[in-house]
Amino acid sequence: MPTDTVSRAFARNILNSFQRDMPDEARDRARLAIIDTLGVTLAGSRHEASEILRSVVLPTAASGSARVFGTDLRLNSADAALLNGTAAHMLDYDDSNSHLHGHVSVAILPTILAVADEHGINGEPVLKAFVTGFEAAARLGNTVSRQQYTHGWHPTTTVGIFGAVAAASVLLSLDEEQTATALSIATSFSSGIKSNFGSMTKPLIVGHANRNALTAVALARNGFTAGAKAFEHHHGFFAVFNGDPQTYAPEFLTEPWDGELRILDRAKGIKQKRFPCCYALAPPLDGVLALRAEHRLEAQDIASVTIGVHPIRFPHINVPEPETPLAAKFSTNYTLARALVSGAVTMEDFESVSRFEDPATRALMPRVTLSRYDSDNPSGASVLIETVDGRRLETFIEAALGSTYDHPLPDAAIREKFLDCATRALSPDEVRALLARLEADDFT
Repeated sequence: MPTDTVSRAFARNILNSFQRDMPDEARDRARLAIIDTLGVTLAGSRHEASEILRSVVLPTAASGSARVFGTDLRLNSADAALLNGTAAHMLDYDDSNSHLHGHVSVAILPTILAVADEHGINGEPVLKAFVTGFEAAARLGNTVSRQQYTHGWHPTTTVGIFGAVAAASVLLSLDEEQTATALSIATSFSSGIKSNFGSMTKPLIVGHANRNALTAVALARNGFTAGAKAFEHHHGFFAVFNGDPQTYAPEFLTEPWDGELRILDRAKGIKQKRFPCCYALAPPLDGVLALRAEHRLEAQDIASVTIGVHPIRFPHINVPEPETPLAAKFSTNYTLARALVSGAVTMEDFESVSRFEDPATRALMPRVTLSRYDSDNPSGASVLIETVDGRRLETFIEAALGSTYDHPLPDAAIREKFLDCATRALSPDEVRALLARLEADDFT
């Protein structure tokens, strides 16, 4: 491959990034993301969709040394990455990132752990691979901007796959040419559209992003070829996914990756979820729950709820009448009604038919209205609750709890979330032992 292609420069920066000294804070952020992601993976492994996927994959899956979390299975790395990647995103409870405009951890961690299991890798290399994969995905997110997200692509998968390729490439010691080839192969594996939000297919394609990343790396490692200009070609990744050259900036990939790591960005780094639903619903939920607690509101007190969000958030949470509990993860009407009825939003709210059909929740849903606001803040929400006795209760959430490093989820909440998720698949003793190992950088 010529030395001046985007894929070659991208690969060079990935390999150099892996060799950088890793700041302690980056190590801490990666460890916390791994713990959080493994927790939601264990919970997601118990979902009906994960069971269906296993029933389809297992009859033809080769055995191996890679764990399938939440089960006693050990499979080949590709099938394990597929199953774990799907489970990780199944509950929409995993972290997100504003550089990518999607979810980085679920796009890279199943790949990393599958490779680590297969090759006996543990500790510091796992953390460094995570940080490198995060950097690659975030920088490609900067490159393609919001265009893919607003056009209907799902960047968690269309962009996230390249973070997984980066992480696997450094763990397996690919050279620059091999890494560039793996990235170029992945341009043809990149996929995912937002019309499947609210269905089992949304997490499925995350699983396939992990599986396809491993396939691309294995092929490149064994001498497979790909287009040298797979990114910048007139029918390449940028042109096909973004279209207008004004909407992408390859220099984020090709210029030396100096400066602060993306995982350390205090505003756009790792955004942890407080609620098991679409992240765009976190600011409205924070506002509604705060007003409910402050004014001791009950469902029967509510005359109307008016929510304003940024236009980029509006389309995929404008689901007034979700047809299934899974689709309700994207419904402003349902999630806010549940919050006002019960004072919380939990995993069971998107699994239990009795909760989904709860009469008090159903009665409140039509009183919730979603609109686009004029603020340029894509991470906020305006909340207005009008009560039956004539009060107007208002708040504006600049950013949801957990959305920045300066506005984090409390340590107790993070631990409680992990325990709550992991105990769906493991015994309490097993969960405590797992957490202790993870906190000591033992990822086996």
